[in-house]
Amino acid sequence: MGIPVFNEKIITPKKHSNVIKENNIQDGKWELNADVVIIGSGAGGAVAASELARNGWKVVLVEEGSYFTPTQFNSDEFISQARLYRDAGFIVTEEQTLSILQGKSIGGSTTVNWQTSLYPPDYVTTEWSERFGWQGYSREEMDPFVSEVHERLGVHEVPDNLVNANNNVLRVGGKKIGLTPQVLRNNNRGCIGLGRCGLGCPINAKQSAFLTWIPDAIEAGAIVVSNMRAAKIKEGKIKTVIAEFTPDAYEKAPAEVIEIMEISAPVVIVSAGAIEGPALLQRSGIGNGWVGRNLKVHPTSTIFGKFDSEIKMFQGPPQSIVIKDGHNQNGTGYGFWLEAAPYRPTLASSLVPFYGKQQFDVMKDFTKYNAGIVLVRDGADGEANASVKYSLGRRKVYFELTPTDGLNMLRGLKALAEVTVAAGAKELIFPFTRFTEPYKVTGNDNFDWILKESTKPGDLTVGSAHPHGSIQSANDPEKGAVDLNLEIYGHKNIFVMDASVYPTGLSVNPQITTMSIVLRASRNLASQKEERTKI
Repeated sequence: MGIPVFNEKIITPKKHSNVIKENNIQDGKWELNADVVIIGSGAGGAVAASELARNGWKVVLVEEGSYFTPTQFNSDEFISQARLYRDAGFIVTEEQTLSILQGKSIGGSTTVNWQTSLYPPDYVTTEWSERFGWQGYSREEMDPFVSEVHERLGVHEVPDNLVNANNNVLRVGGKKIGLTPQVLRNNNRGCIGLGRCGLGCPINAKQSAFLTWIPDAIEAGAIVVSNMRAAKIKEGKIKTVIAEFTPDAYEKAPAEVIEIMEISAPVVIVSAGAIEGPALLQRSGIGNGWVGRNLKVHPTSTIFGKFDSEIKMFQGPPQSIVIKDGHNQNGTGYGFWLEAAPYRPTLASSLVPFYGKQQFDVMKDFTKYNAGIVLVRDGADGEANASVKYSLGRRKVYFELTPTDGLNMLRGLKALAEVTVAAGAKELIFPFTRFTEPYKVTGNDNFDWILKESTKPGDLTVGSAHPHGSIQSANDPEKGAVDLNLEIYGHKNIFVMDASVYPTGLSVNPQITTMSIVLRASRNLASQKEERTKI
């Protein structure tokens, strides 16, 4: 699949010189006006930009990351992570308790995600309704929006011939112990199973936002600018977003660049993600005490299983099988689910809890290992113990597992160990830091001991690729930072439209849900153009 022709209009650093001449920009500062400024180009910002532009709004979208084409996507993990991910793929919490993966480019995390396309079950959306006033978000009620998103992204079940050995461990092992593995849906057109989703799809099969909603927005007249970090939002009837040039560390910046953008508009949409979004609002003095609070991350831990035959977890579509049997523990709506992870050597070695020769011996047999992951719907104790704070000139993230979330993690790890052994693994590498070597499978293994393991900081390796819910929406400012239209309480015409708005842990990979709720919210906003943009 080719690159959409409208992407040629994305303003990258190489085009700054022409823009400076065309707009008579002085001293590196570009001042321009719009109806709406959108900050971020991922699953939220791209959809909002498309919907508003197609309804006649003058849209300016700024993105901190760079714009990459498939010719720049390669299998070099170090460079790819440094360029395509925030903090080079390692957003580390202040207490060193969690490492978060999050994309940073035109398209945001949709450029590097693993294509899993799900919507939360009804017990999640019922909780949203009962606790936070979110009405009309059941899968059935949201079907028009979800179906529209599915169509735009080419969502379909992964065909059996593309279910790789890594995912097949879940299918085979799960069935053997009486669980119910399910085939996942992915968002692509023409996937051939290269397995490089996390480094950017080199053949444009994965339907990321930069191939769909972004060109849709540009075709409708939106201005999209890469490498511009929103530093501050200035309040007023007309808001001003100040964005600063952020060069790609691996590409020499042109001699002449736009150093600062000052964009004035009556409406601002923050779609900067659940990590940077709260930090931006906090340093701008916008929002109540819920900004940055109750960050949800879907805490994730890995078990590696060693098999006699080669697995090559990095080949094929990353995720094609899911096991949801543990999703709803004791009818609480909270629990865990099991997926596969397509780790490449750099990330895999960082998750192996051994050092020196022991770690090296594991990595020598890397192609024989599978990787299964446990994901937990956090917030089972009422609120997640995680937050984002901007202080002393920088963004800080804090995280600790709550007791019930920790128990659900252990339940998931027990189930995953049983699944992996049932599929034929001969050794397991657990995420508990007390282990100094792989666990040898005996054939008479009982994994009840896992339920007694410690989940205290430092005892269990935990990661995340799904930060969300740090600017949560609710029907009362005592319960959230934004209202049910996703407008920030007390700040007219400043909206949040991305995964930050979920009031609880989502319980599924976020892309489809985020696009669907933003499509609904931005379509509602689009119908109010005259009222919202009146000066």
